[in-house]
Amino acid sequence: MNELDALEIIGPEGVPLRFPRAPIVDRAMAFSIDLCLLFLLASISAAILVLAGLGSGLLSVAGLGLIFFFVVRHGYFLFFETHWQGATPGKRLLGLKVISRDGGGLSLDAIIARNLMRDMELFIPLVALGNPAQFFGRAPAWLLLPASLWLLVMMLMPILSRERTRLGDLVGGTLVVRVPKAPLLVDEAGRDSLIPAAPGHAAPEFESPQLEIYGEHELETLAELLRKAEQGNASREDLTLVALAIARKVGFFGDAPTREPARFLRRFYRAQRAHLEGKLLMGKRKGSKFDAS
Repeated sequence: MNELDALEIIGPEGVPLRFPRAPIVDRAMAFSIDLCLLFLLASISAAILVLAGLGSGLLSVAGLGLIFFFVVRHGYFLFFETHWQGATPGKRLLGLKVISRDGGGLSLDAIIARNLMRDMELFIPLVALGNPAQFFGRAPAWLLLPASLWLLVMMLMPILSRERTRLGDLVGGTLVVRVPKAPLLVDEAGRDSLIPAAPGHAAPEFESPQLEIYGEHELETLAELLRKAEQGNASREDLTLVALAIARKVGFFGDAPTREPARFLRRFYRAQRAHLEGKLLMGKRKGSKFDAS
């Protein structure tokens, strides 16, 4: 993670947590997606209201429509950020989410505060610019200047602030971050060779007494070695030395540790893991080779 793109917050236990900052472009795209969905939802709702109004003999449902649109507009963000752990459909598609600035859980108060501020940041200035008579009546046109400046400041805040915060984030005590993706490690028990399609001799087999020697610590150490070998950070000589040491320790006879050390180690890893998991199901745990079987 690039240091310049990382945000660090201190969690309730005093542990620093690092998150990638949400890029401005991604936030804008996520908001655009949400606006499109919101417009679609509002259009469907408006059509239903009009049909209901005509059917009941009410020719005007404008007042009810405005109230309903207010509820839909805010309910959309409140519902998804509450039930989807700080993510709306747009944010989820772009891999973003809202988190609490103090590292704790995202509270309902924070979600409500940050979303109510969106009216002050965006919708009211846009309406003032698009339909100034609704706000200013017959006031001079120069009164449009404050609305324009306010809208400009609100648009520049996420760009100029280091944490990419808008006014709603400051009021609600929230941040928008990119959801970190943790790479899944390869399951070393799922393969026999560093080259899955490579031909080989008969796979070595291990008896239960041979698997009683090592424990979970040694198993994880072996898995780390195999991962290094896959990444090119462990040579064949390293694998051969470890394979020979294990063979001597468990009493394995044969040339597999020197002929195919990687395959030997993977087969031993698979057998050792299955053996330890079987014991764990019976309530017996072996943490390392120094623990009693």
